[in-house]
Amino acid sequence: MKIYLNGSIVDERDAHISVFDRGFLFGDGVYELVRYFEGFGVGEDAHAQRLARSLELAKIRGFDAMQLGAIARATIAANELADAIVYLQVTRGAGTMRSHVPNEPLTPTVVAIATPGEPLASLVAPSQVSAVTAEDLRWKLCEIKTISLMGNILHLLDADAHGANEAILHRDGFVGEGAYSNMALVSRGVLVTTPIAEDPPILHGTARADLLVAARALGIPFEVRRVRLDELASADELMITSSRRFVSAVATLNGRVVGNGQCGPTTRKLFESMRDSIAHDMQHTATARAHARAH
Repeated sequence: MKIYLNGSIVDERDAHISVFDRGFLFGDGVYELVRYFEGFGVGEDAHAQRLARSLELAKIRGFDAMQLGAIARATIAANELADAIVYLQVTRGAGTMRSHVPNEPLTPTVVAIATPGEPLASLVAPSQVSAVTAEDLRWKLCEIKTISLMGNILHLLDADAHGANEAILHRDGFVGEGAYSNMALVSRGVLVTTPIAEDPPILHGTARADLLVAARALGIPFEVRRVRLDELASADELMITSSRRFVSAVATLNGRVVGNGQCGPTTRKLFESMRDSIAHDMQHTATARAHARAH
């Protein structure tokens, strides 16, 4: 595997960072994950903008988030991939000693990894997952896409121990998001998802934003409001959104069947609309590139 590391493409065996890198010592960094289909980055600009926001909130200086697309495509090309998942991580950098507050100017460490992904044509239906609910034990600044994911991982380990794939997290009786996803539900024909700017804020999910665009295009009524924990048990459909799978149906919650235990009609329509929108954008981009080459 070829890795992007600080401006160069290197073999994974040669991809080394300092033991004093703050990502290793403190989890002091941020990241993004982007899906690519035949070289087309799904929501690439939105991911770059979110990365810029994370860098700003984390006070990490010295890296331009708008480089994300170019770095991702270079890493994909180096690994000779068409369909890929690209993970890009930016840490505050490496000092000369372990110090909570850097005592010298640091240069961010930038790593990108591209792994094979499924082609768009293979994504024919929403995946189905099982979930549990859990009191959110993570830190408060969840809108920062930080690499410090131990809180998320602990929730996922607990979910796995209960035979589930995801944990839907709540605080003070209100639902926020999943350990690795945003969430939405359908009740009486209305799609409901949680706001991103409540206290505490949640991750500004790009797939969540695409879900709402799809709902508007399909004429599905939706609300963005606080969701009480007890609403999940009576929901007709429950779903999670993420860059990896767009939208997935939650078939069981805390061991109980959601709806009829199958992917609901609204979830399916939203998935198909999101997939078809990507296919349209891919075709438009391919046509534009072909036109540019011809001239």
